[in-house]
Amino acid sequence: MHLLYLDASGDPGWPPPYGRSNNKWYVLAGICLEEKTWDPVNEEFKQLVEKYFPDPSTKPGELKYSELHSGVPPYDQLSESERKQLADDIFELIIRWNPVLFATAINKKKHKERYGESAFSPDIWSLRLIAPRFEKYLERIDGKGILVMDAEQSRREKKMRRLISEGRKYGIVLKSISNPFLTNTRLPRIVEGIMFVYSEDSPGIQLADFCSHATWLHFEKSKSDRFNQIEHLFDSHQGKIYGLKVWE
Repeated sequence: MHLLYLDASGDPGWPPPYGRSNNKWYVLAGICLEEKTWDPVNEEFKQLVEKYFPDPSTKPGELKYSELHSGVPPYDQLSESERKQLADDIFELIIRWNPVLFATAINKKKHKERYGESAFSPDIWSLRLIAPRFEKYLERIDGKGILVMDAEQSRREKKMRRLISEGRKYGIVLKSISNPFLTNTRLPRIVEGIMFVYSEDSPGIQLADFCSHATWLHFEKSKSDRFNQIEHLFDSHQGKIYGLKVWE
């Protein structure tokens, strides 16, 4: 079984003139862990957190890369060099376990300009783009998989569950020209719909947060040092990258 932990960076709102979002890009990224690696990866992650936050009373409920990077509480108890070292350690953990990554990066303004009122919201659209790519990967390796998302982050949990559930039965098929991602892909290898878990209970979601924010920084702010570290992990086959979809 392959667990694809998904987390987003950037808000799904529309930027001006369509809305008030300050973000140009929305990124949904996932880190795929095999069932057999789940326990050791989780254990390593927890040991890292305890190394930098030995006092349980000051330990953050979850690690978020954006907050660690900016040094907001409770990360202000670490020096700048310690915060950087913690980030280094997390990305080294990810690279060492060599997971398969998936991500969609959506230029929200261009997406809205192109499709107007019929444009899917970035959070739903990104999931619609990622699910069949995960399905194709599972087909290639002859495996089964589960999608896992942060329960607190998604305000559209019911709609996302229905999207994947219907995709398993009928395929993710968009027939109108306003919905250009046309595919007959069903999702038989994705088990159930989507599991929603709280990120503080899931090291996998927290690791996905680091991948997601690193990818978002690359597109939104052209800060690519962390993205460059993990770029080689995006799903690829015969020299073609399938795991990273840029939508603009």
